[in-house]
Amino acid sequence: MMLVDEREIPGITPVEWREYRYVSDDGNDHFVGEGLFIAVTNKIEPSIPKSGGAITENCKLWLPSGELLHALSYKGDIEGWRKQIEQGAKELGLFTGKIVGSEIILSDNRHYELANCKIEFY
Repeated sequence: MMLVDEREIPGITPVEWREYRYVSDDGNDHFVGEGLFIAVTNKIEPSIPKSGGAITENCKLWLPSGELLHALSYKGDIEGWRKQIEQGAKELGLFTGKIVGSEIILSDNRHYELANCKIEFY
C-alpha cells in the first residue's frame, strides 16, 4: 500500500463499489468549487450515469513530465460515470488516468511509476 502523509493514494486499492480516475489540469489549477471538477462531470448532456455520484478526492498528482492531474471518484452507475468523466475530459481537451498496480496509466497510452510522481493532498 502506498501512503503519502498517512493517506492512501486514491485508486491504489481497487474496490468493487467505487472507481477512481485522474483528470489532467486545464492550466488553471482550480479543480474544486466551480472549477474543473464541475466542468468535467457536467460536460456531457444529457448525463450518462443513471445513479450515484462523483466526488473530488482532494489529491493532486504531478507526472515526471510536470503535468498535473486531479483525483476524483464515483459510485453507483460506475460504467455510466466512467463514460461521463472520460468523454467530458476528452471534449475539454484533457486526458484521464487510472492507477493500476504501482503505475498510473493515461488515456493517451503513457504510463508512469507512481514512485516517480509527486502526490499532494489538500
